Amino acid sequence: MSTARRNWIDAFYWLGVTLTLACFAFVMAGNTELAGRFEHRGFPLSWAFGVAAVLAFMAAEACQAAPSDTAKTQDRTSPVASELEAAESRS
Repeated sequence: MSTARRNWIDAFYWLGVTLTLACFAFVMAGNTELAGRFEHRGFPLSWAFGVAAVLAFMAAEACQAAPSDTAKTQDRTSPVASELEAAESRS
């Protein structure tokens, strides 16, 4: 895995962690006068942080699941299949 891709994964992961903590902080402080004004009935700010956190975690997973270099190919033949071919050629 390249260093740049690893940096993107780390950035999205820590962004997700930070947004998750912000979401919990707004939920806990929702009854206070200061944070209560941001918790609208239509779409509260804590929900916005929660959705953004989920998207950040999904982006980190998408970066990690991206296909590796195409130059690296794997031999997908099973050992059993190669043994069967060897046995058939001897017969």
